Amino acid sequence: MQKAKPYIGFISLLTALIVVLTACGSGEGAQPSNQKDNQASESSPATRIVKTVNGDLEIPAHPKRIVAQGYMATLLALGVKPIGAPFWDIESPHVQGLTDGIEDIGNIDNSSVEKILSLEPDLIITLSQDPQLYVQLSKIAPTIVYTYDTFKDTRDEIREFGKLLGKEDEAEMWVADFNATVKAAKGQIEGIIGDDETVTVMGGFDKGMYIYASGVWRGVQAIYKHLELAPPPRVQQMIEAGEDNKKISFELVPEFAGDYIFLDSPQEGLLDREGSVWKTLDAVKKNQVFDLDGDYFWPYDPIAIKAQVQKVAEMLQAWKQTQ
Repeated sequence: MQKAKPYIGFISLLTALIVVLTACGSGEGAQPSNQKDNQASESSPATRIVKTVNGDLEIPAHPKRIVAQGYMATLLALGVKPIGAPFWDIESPHVQGLTDGIEDIGNIDNSSVEKILSLEPDLIITLSQDPQLYVQLSKIAPTIVYTYDTFKDTRDEIREFGKLLGKEDEAEMWVADFNATVKAAKGQIEGIIGDDETVTVMGGFDKGMYIYASGVWRGVQAIYKHLELAPPPRVQQMIEAGEDNKKISFELVPEFAGDYIFLDSPQEGLLDREGSVWKTLDAVKKNQVFDLDGDYFWPYDPIAIKAQVQKVAEMLQAWKQTQ
């Protein structure tokens, strides 16, 4: 029996060595590089599926070359620079210094297709509702349509694009900063416009006057949605009916005019400020009319809306100081 002890010890040592070698071979040690790459590829797919107005669409998981037909500044707000955008977006006063290297693709119509093709995008985002244009763009790269009236609140827009681009954290940070800006602007104008006073956004055009209500541009979103300034009853009816704008005759202006008027830059000089109807308005008599620069207030991207909220507050503060 004593002679068997060395043999038993040798068997125990051999068993231990087998256990160690088996563990190394099972993957607890170093892995071949191609195995690591395969695992990384499985955890980070190259594409993903998103829901769009045209159905489910496969897009790059991390697009690198985006053409933005109408949403350039939304991408910039999230730290993403597109490779192409319409010239009027590039020239917006709200994004100067941020657009270097972005190619002008021209108008949002068929004339832009050749230019977009030359840019070799891997994703196209457009606000066009033209089905023929969509077909042409889709042949170039996956194309997502967000029409003009898709987003009623700039916070919804930035969050949607955050999900689309995998930038949810950046989107929430932007929204938090935007909310702080709105809160500060409300504090600046507190007490300037009374609780029972109303505000109208309007503009002269085409031998008449346009009243702007439930839309998102021309200052409407900043004034009604975010600063929460109250519209007069006739404009409130438009908002509740979802009317973006309404053309009226000059004679009907008193029915829509609030105590304060924000006047969209009149096109072609068609607003007669010397006319009898205009001069009878209380807002005109009290010098409570504010001109909105079209270049500044027509854009409705998140960066522009944030700037417009601040601008309206500054305009009201400056007016108050003259009273």
